[in-house]
Amino acid sequence: MSLRCALLDGTASQRGLPGGVAHLAAIGAASLVGDAVTPIGVTGSFALVGWAFRSAGFGACEQLEAEEAERILATGGRWALENLWGNYILFWADRDGRVHILRSPVTGPAIYHCAAGETGRGPAFAFTDLALARALGFALDRPDPAAIDAEMRIPLLRGHATGLRGVGEILPGEIVRLGSAAPLPESWSPWNRMKAAPRRVEPDALRRKVMSVVSAWSMRFGRIQLELSGGLDSSIVAACLAGRRDDWRAITLATPDPDGDERVYARAAAERAGAPLIELLLSDDPVDPTAPIARPRARPGGFGLLAPVDAHLGTAAADYGAEAIFTGAGGDNIFGYLTSAAPIVDAFRFAGPGAAWGAAGDLARIMNDNIWKALRLAARKAVLHGRLWPSDDSLLSERFAGREPKHPWFDGALEAWPGQRTYALKLLPIQPFLDGYDRALRLPMIAPLLSQPLVEFGLGVPSWQWGEGGQDRALARSAFRNDVPAAVLTRRVKGRIESLFYPSFDRHRSRLRSFLLDGWLASEQLIDGDAVGALIDGKIRADGVAAIRLLHLADMERWVRSLVSPIRPAS
Repeated sequence: MSLRCALLDGTASQRGLPGGVAHLAAIGAASLVGDAVTPIGVTGSFALVGWAFRSAGFGACEQLEAEEAERILATGGRWALENLWGNYILFWADRDGRVHILRSPVTGPAIYHCAAGETGRGPAFAFTDLALARALGFALDRPDPAAIDAEMRIPLLRGHATGLRGVGEILPGEIVRLGSAAPLPESWSPWNRMKAAPRRVEPDALRRKVMSVVSAWSMRFGRIQLELSGGLDSSIVAACLAGRRDDWRAITLATPDPDGDERVYARAAAERAGAPLIELLLSDDPVDPTAPIARPRARPGGFGLLAPVDAHLGTAAADYGAEAIFTGAGGDNIFGYLTSAAPIVDAFRFAGPGAAWGAAGDLARIMNDNIWKALRLAARKAVLHGRLWPSDDSLLSERFAGREPKHPWFDGALEAWPGQRTYALKLLPIQPFLDGYDRALRLPMIAPLLSQPLVEFGLGVPSWQWGEGGQDRALARSAFRNDVPAAVLTRRVKGRIESLFYPSFDRHRSRLRSFLLDGWLASEQLIDGDAVGALIDGKIRADGVAAIRLLHLADMERWVRSLVSPIRPAS
């Protein structure tokens, strides 16, 4: 089982807790309860839940020393962000009895926060699991139309608002005082970890860092199942796991359509790493995009049509007896898969015209375009900041139109150079995928490439170095050239699974029509009913992008219906 815990202020009754919930620690005026099998260390008025490592030596930190606890108090938590890393939540009470919560960068376990109870009355509380929070007596069933519109209009940007009224998420790296929703200044952000002038790094330095991080994670678990797509990133994780003492295996999925069949690459990577490989062939039977959600969440989960994929991977891991699921998620982000002209601007600023010319040529080769277009885009990027995040108004009403994307990292982003800024902000779109699927609720889901030491290392690499030679993630390819099969290193395309999506849209058109046009989103006037109806009825051509967009709206409708029954407006 993965981590589950809740933090309640001192006025909350501990009586009547559900079966399996144990009283773990008293922290000042608060109480921590949960039913997790994850390591938990308690020192005085501190509790560390999850998996933490010390930055010096990468050794496991299962309990804080008294001196470490004092430093955390003295620095308001900043010491922990500078000296610990991993996938953990740290709770403590300061000398005035105020309770603090720190969620580790960049992949800390999701934790949600109600500043003063869900209705503005009652105790402040925080929780990791909606079912646990409800078992403690909190209804948490009131959708927030504005926040839900933002989820649909500003895709893949996971901010504080969850879609549940009064419930916010404590984002990775943030420190929050229980009872106050505002993150404290000591919180982590890429801008306070970024070096002003990036320094060129050697490939072997990156290799050593990645190897050390994955090895540290590897030693925390017995049996591991690695999700091996056959792409560069998961193949690098496989290479780092090669030779570990405890059992591990790789698993890969293939679609009936050849575009989604990467087994030849997964086989090569598994063979090089000396790991057994399990191959699963997905069914081409269209999934019902209106099926009820079995396990309600505090915020919308992953793409609903991937539920069968999630179920296959989760069941396979459980049958294998895995203690954790490892994934290469985030490798594109960490290894600088940049298709923007921003690195050209950085190259000119830090290394001169020659480096900028080279970076423009590299981008042109990556994008199969010409160098003059790359230079024009770079010149424009140097003068105009552009938008920090895209929006998508398609199929939505005008009720909340014009809403600007918001995220704490946007503060200070424009002070960074364009390439640095692009690299850092690319860490955000991967966040919804780390815990968006149910297998992450069954077993620890570890994305070692997104570990804090690698993120901070990557922030110091010149943004143009990642694409040198006209190949994406060039520095990582060079670093692991002797560890990853040549067939994987030289790949220029990725596998695609979109062939699973359109058949579901096409087969279930009539069901989708009533599901959306008679549902909660329509009742709250969040969707453009005419446009949705025209798309479903075929009056507007439903290409792959439009079909996936509509299926995204169906996912949002499913999530809201999992919270409220019968369907009713929020206001």
